[in-house]
Amino acid sequence: MRNNRILCLALGLAGSLLVMIMVLFNGPKIGFEKITSIQRMIINNISLVHPVPPENLWIELFEKNTLIRRTAYFDNRAMTGPSVVIIVEQNKTAPNAMPTFFGKVVMSNGKTFCQKIEYWKKIGPRPSIAPKPYRHGPDTYYCNLLRIKLITFNEPPLYIAMSQNKFCDKLLPPMPVFYDNRKKREKFAVCIQKGIFGIPAETLISFVELNKALGASIITIWIQTIEESVYNAMIPYVESGLVEMLDWKVTTPIRNYGTHAACNECVYRNIHRAEYVALTDIDEAFIPYKHDDWFGMLDDLGKYANIKNYAGFRFESIPWCDKGNSIKVASKGNSIKATSNLKNNGTFLPCYFKDTYRWESTDRHRPKMMVSMDRAIAGHNHIIPHYMLGIRECVYVPHSIGLSHHYRVTPLDGGEYVLSTTMERFVDKIIPGLEMHPMWKQ
Repeated sequence: MRNNRILCLALGLAGSLLVMIMVLFNGPKIGFEKITSIQRMIINNISLVHPVPPENLWIELFEKNTLIRRTAYFDNRAMTGPSVVIIVEQNKTAPNAMPTFFGKVVMSNGKTFCQKIEYWKKIGPRPSIAPKPYRHGPDTYYCNLLRIKLITFNEPPLYIAMSQNKFCDKLLPPMPVFYDNRKKREKFAVCIQKGIFGIPAETLISFVELNKALGASIITIWIQTIEESVYNAMIPYVESGLVEMLDWKVTTPIRNYGTHAACNECVYRNIHRAEYVALTDIDEAFIPYKHDDWFGMLDDLGKYANIKNYAGFRFESIPWCDKGNSIKVASKGNSIKATSNLKNNGTFLPCYFKDTYRWESTDRHRPKMMVSMDRAIAGHNHIIPHYMLGIRECVYVPHSIGLSHHYRVTPLDGGEYVLSTTMERFVDKIIPGLEMHPMWKQ
């Protein structure tokens, strides 16, 4: 009996030793390095906020078949964190575009560790669909969310660096870890779902003023290619903290310059600073039909469904077009007219005050999503592809409560359009903001 006990004790010690050896060789490799003030300054100066050197935006590998966003994101939500999330675009048709990666994590106190990076969530083209040519490139790139699990919820790393070596040698360029630890989150944020290109300043200004009126406190806009004068027109909003302009500038042919990557950067940029994010396009907006803003709409949706059980809200997207009849209202004594897209005093007339005819059917277009930052894991322009365990995807917003307005340049064929004056009630909230913009005070 005594010999059996000794044997069990020996086996137990051997098992513990084996576990320690496995952790030593397969778990995180712990280390320490002295971080100089110059290193901290270099890391802190790596940003996405316009203007940004191209090398700070993307890390390009394997003939641009793998694109790694150079800023990573700290996630300390209870069900998914603590972790660092890395946004990657990878060509599913290219060999070796999805290699094994390891990450060196460097904390602010100099503590480091190296561990294997997890391929966590995939967003993008369905495997059953053959690649198709789209504007700006083929639909062959997945957005992959990679992650590194951490051990503390309250301390984001200073930076990470990726490697294909399990000892974290031969490191790729360092990637700062974004974390907005404001004391109180805003209620609503908005993201344009892709890098903008060729957009005039007036269109951006009207987009910002509408979403501000609806309730947005943070609006994120990614820049693919625009004139610097367009950025300059955004400076008043940037300085007020309402708008952030981030450089995107994808140089690889990808459908819509990587919409899915932008949607997921929107999610992880906002998880600590907003409760809900509207993922929309420059010519779209989520319009409440019973209320003057999203706050009242959200309260109403809370009566319709237990919104804490859902990862977001699905709004049916309805096309609108201009048939020459703008909304006629008074603002400072000047009536809004459709002629030449201008008000009498020279203020640009937004499309949502000109395009007064909407598609009669409310089931014509694909939906758009407003996403919960507490319950969503990944973003997409038409669905919520991944969300927390025990949560359902989305509340289908009744048409009587809200719709997504899609203001198209030309009417769609094959359907009937009906006159609507839904947007009249927003005129007094929006036109004064347009008139106050420095562009029209020169």
